[in-house]
Amino acid sequence: MSVFTIGGGQGDPPFNRTFFNVTLGELVERCGPGKEKRLTLFLTDGSTLDVCGIDELTDHYVALRNYTNGDDACATAVQLIPYALIYRVEITPRSADEQRVGFHYTPAKRATSRRSR
Repeated sequence: MSVFTIGGGQGDPPFNRTFFNVTLGELVERCGPGKEKRLTLFLTDGSTLDVCGIDELTDHYVALRNYTNGDDACATAVQLIPYALIYRVEITPRSADEQRVGFHYTPAKRATSRRSR
């Protein structure tokens, strides 16, 4: 079963595993390295998710935790969101007066190759 995004057709969704593995980290760093950010996902069903952590990335979906109903604590429930349902991503700096911790991106460590001399 294919999921079609608003105004789109078949094809790869723009916010896919590669986006979350590579591009998101680059964008977060450009918004102010080392500072807390607020990551909001806008879904095609009209809902929004304020992300507090990403648990897993697969080829078809992202498993994440989000803030619920204005609470300041991260939900214990895990949301499984197919990439094709995400039509917009918003990254904003966390304001100083917000109680929420915000989303903190930790870049994956890249393997380094050893060269023999």
